[in-house]
Amino acid sequence: MDVDSLSPTQRDALSQIQALTNGGDSEVAIGVLSSVNWDVQRAAEIIFDGAHPPPQPVSPPRREEFEIDDSEQQGLLGGRRGGREFRPVDPAPFSVVVMRPLRVMFNILAIPLYPLFSLIRFLFRALHIPLPNIGPFSFSYRTLGPAPGRGARDPKTAAERWVRALEEETGAVCVGRAAPRKSSQTNGHSTASGVAGPSSLTTRPGPWEGSESGESKLLPDFFLGSYEDFARTCQRELKIGCIVIVSEEHDDDAEFKRSTLTDPSFLRVIQENDMFVWGGDIRDRDAWQASQKLHATTYPFVAFIALQPRRTPSSSAPPAPALTILSRHQGPSIPSTSAPTAAETLVSHLTDSLLPRVTPFLNKLRLEAAERDRERTLRAEQDRAFEESARKDAERITARRREQREAQEAQQRAADAEARAEEQRRAAAAAHAQWAAHRMAWRRWIRRGLVVREPRPGEAARGKTLRVGVRMPDGRRAVRFFGEEDRLTALYAYVDAMFVPPELVQDADPVAPPAGGAAGEGGLVAEMERAGKNAEKWWGFRLALAYPRKEIAWEAGKRIGDVEALRGGGQVVVEAVEDEASTKAKGKGKSAAQDDDEYDTESD
Repeated sequence: MDVDSLSPTQRDALSQIQALTNGGDSEVAIGVLSSVNWDVQRAAEIIFDGAHPPPQPVSPPRREEFEIDDSEQQGLLGGRRGGREFRPVDPAPFSVVVMRPLRVMFNILAIPLYPLFSLIRFLFRALHIPLPNIGPFSFSYRTLGPAPGRGARDPKTAAERWVRALEEETGAVCVGRAAPRKSSQTNGHSTASGVAGPSSLTTRPGPWEGSESGESKLLPDFFLGSYEDFARTCQRELKIGCIVIVSEEHDDDAEFKRSTLTDPSFLRVIQENDMFVWGGDIRDRDAWQASQKLHATTYPFVAFIALQPRRTPSSSAPPAPALTILSRHQGPSIPSTSAPTAAETLVSHLTDSLLPRVTPFLNKLRLEAAERDRERTLRAEQDRAFEESARKDAERITARRREQREAQEAQQRAADAEARAEEQRRAAAAAHAQWAAHRMAWRRWIRRGLVVREPRPGEAARGKTLRVGVRMPDGRRAVRFFGEEDRLTALYAYVDAMFVPPELVQDADPVAPPAGGAAGEGGLVAEMERAGKNAEKWWGFRLALAYPRKEIAWEAGKRIGDVEALRGGGQVVVEAVEDEASTKAKGKGKSAAQDDDEYDTESD
């Protein structure tokens, strides 16, 4: 299709597409526009995103509607065109016809010098020196036309790239990173700058004061994110938003960046009023869409947005405030005293018109939001107090139930312990009775088989006769004569026989050891080993010389004459020895009756 055959509206759309794509083939642009029914926005999305055109024309997507309040702009804006169209952006003929081909040739020839350019750019940026623009040539190299996949780049990544390029071009740094960098350099160290974001500084002497004395140049803290996120943040935080949209193809772009965006008075107004700032180049998709919503027709472009009351009849209830375009400023920044985007013009507009008109309503919204937060906090505290009271009541009920359960368990444990102790007492009594019966049977056999008769006068075979007096534990006394050659077992057997009750006569004693045991002293030793008791425990008593006290321990095969304490006879005392098992049983019975902690107490 020939350009001359296009209608004025179609030529207008073609001019906008060519301005956005840095020229480009007109036939390709006409083909893309005709495939989307000459919709500039959809054509730009197809070119930037690389999407295929739809088979049939579709209606343009719905855009976010803004209320526009241009009543106080004092002639800074021209008349507004109807609809969503752009006014054609007419590039300078000289730059289109002459400068663009020269730039292409220079970029091709300068490929071997790219490392040198990168080094120069790094040094200029490290020294905070603006990168020089030499006619059509610039050390801040960029590719011709939109970069591949530029329209599909993540909005946050695109914003970060644009801020980095802006810092390189102006030799300035964002306010949020200037103070940390300055303090680190003062300490003799250097730190990497952080990520720029919305300003969180309060009204105080800011770091921009150093720029007035020529120390360094500063830029606003740009919001790093999409334009939609920026608008929602301004609405949520009840702050004024400043939007900066530029086009690198415009001749006023470099001057605006270096004079307006780094102006100390403009930075001071933004920081002191805690404004959010967002910016971008229309070559990026997000910035181009923002320019469409803000009706930007000339670049550089600056707009201020904030929540404002809707314009409704007084009879109806006041609706919720809407995000409104407070003012728009577009065009060159020279001369500095009267240009639409000059720093002095913007500062004067903000201080004299916009802030006095907008700040009271925003303060009112902030007070209402603070009141709502206070009420919400109060309700939350009341809910927490109620929950705390309910929790404490539940804890008291739980503790009372636990105490009752523990008391019942303690009673049950005490009853179980008493039952076990009683069972142990019965078992110990049964075992003791069984052992006593067994031991009595052995005592009766010992009385018959191991107790020797007393030596007769003149009987020399058993050696010298010894007189031994015995005192029993119950106070009984007895005297017995033994020979020196008699075994110590005979003395123990005599004492053991004295424990046999009188009603058990000696004639009825068994003639053989109980349970088939062997006769004699050997059978006695075997019985002790089988019972697992030492001699003292098995006999149940011990013998000791009365005075001076000296114990006479039993030993198998030992003669009475070999016992030093009995060589001339003597008086022995019988001391009872309780069985260990019966002693423990008695101790357990006493402790079970006194304690309920299920622990046994040793008493031996």
